[in-house]
Amino acid sequence: MPKPLRCTMSSIAEVDWKTPHLWRKTVAARTAAPSLSGEVETDLLVIGGGLTGLGTALGAIEAGLKVMLLEGNEIGSAASGRNNGQVVPHHSKSSPSEIEAAFGSTVGTRYNEMIKGSAAYLFDTIRRFGIEAHAVQNGWLQPCHSDAALARGKAVYEEWKARGHEVEWLDGAEASRVTGSRYLGALKARNGGHINPFGLVTGLAAALEGLGVTIFENSRAESLTREGPLWRVTCKGGTVRARKVVLATNALTRDIWPKLGKAMVPFRVYDAATQPIPEPLRAQIFVGNVGVSDTRRDIRAFHYDCDFRIVTGGTHTLWHNAEQRGLRRIQRMLEDAFPQLGPLAKVDNYWEGSFAVVPDRKPRLFRLGDGLMFGGVYSGRGVAASFSLGRHLGENAAEVLSDDQMPLPVTPIRTVPSHWVATQVANHIHPYHRIRDSLD
Repeated sequence: MPKPLRCTMSSIAEVDWKTPHLWRKTVAARTAAPSLSGEVETDLLVIGGGLTGLGTALGAIEAGLKVMLLEGNEIGSAASGRNNGQVVPHHSKSSPSEIEAAFGSTVGTRYNEMIKGSAAYLFDTIRRFGIEAHAVQNGWLQPCHSDAALARGKAVYEEWKARGHEVEWLDGAEASRVTGSRYLGALKARNGGHINPFGLVTGLAAALEGLGVTIFENSRAESLTREGPLWRVTCKGGTVRARKVVLATNALTRDIWPKLGKAMVPFRVYDAATQPIPEPLRAQIFVGNVGVSDTRRDIRAFHYDCDFRIVTGGTHTLWHNAEQRGLRRIQRMLEDAFPQLGPLAKVDNYWEGSFAVVPDRKPRLFRLGDGLMFGGVYSGRGVAASFSLGRHLGENAAEVLSDDQMPLPVTPIRTVPSHWVATQVANHIHPYHRIRDSLD
């Protein structure tokens, strides 16, 4: 019998990014940018080529800065290019009033406004640059699986509606009709939707290069030090000297800055997809081609890809025989949620990814030094939020926005208490979540 794999920081954050997965197979290939070589200088260096980093680069170059970006592997290799693809203009767990209570009225209102407009900003950017991201902006649903979730869902809907969000409430019959599965009601954000995340980030990278951003791939930052008025960042092949630096590294932060890696918990997940679903069944499941993420504690998120496969995912407590076990588990879940699929519930695509979480599920902005900022940690709701927060980081670097004008509190590093324990708990708690969902 194989020994269980120990859940270490490196084993969680690192995935096999070189093997083609569904998202990568269904968009045009992109030639990677060259690696950093020699010594270069810039106004702003962005470290990390995910959605936060790409959004930062866009905000900064449009504010007039000279911008360079370092990606340790290749664009799309980490969470931003491998996630489920939901574009969600809503918080992870918190209601708008809870955000305002946590951050204060001024900053909380500012953050709610950013999230409210985050999906629209992302889809508008996709259209602006003609990015091949298989973008579908037909709405995102959060259907409720229990009476308690229903009561909270209605309250959250009322709060967003009062703040001018494009939301509506679906009763149980309508939520069940649209999703094709039994639910008690659903919050719908009309400006949400879904995308091919790999196509999104590679397309954004190409657009940024067209605007003048210099991107270096396969160029992992190994050290970050201050040299007089500039920051010096070294890679194996060269050095960047920058007036300002934004760290947008999230789950792959490691030890680039003291204690920064302990400010977040890496969390590992997998995604899977069915065979293409024929049109008669598409009239019964995810009607109107919406995105769906329900209220269960254990992941149940779904949408169609460009060929009408159902894309969903989950997580393991132990990662031995991960693909075989994941495919079986997803098939059982689909058979339970959508019995009308019959044999089409079979899944034949599997890939893994990792992202970062924090106990309170609220993103972080850390001021690490003069001209040095970290932004990120989205706890599973990063596609829309990260790109919008990145824009603000870029404008902050260009001094268009001060720290006091940002949509989140700018603080020193806040590490996760008992970090190693928190990492183990977060990545082994899924059986407990499944039990609680079944009791609901």
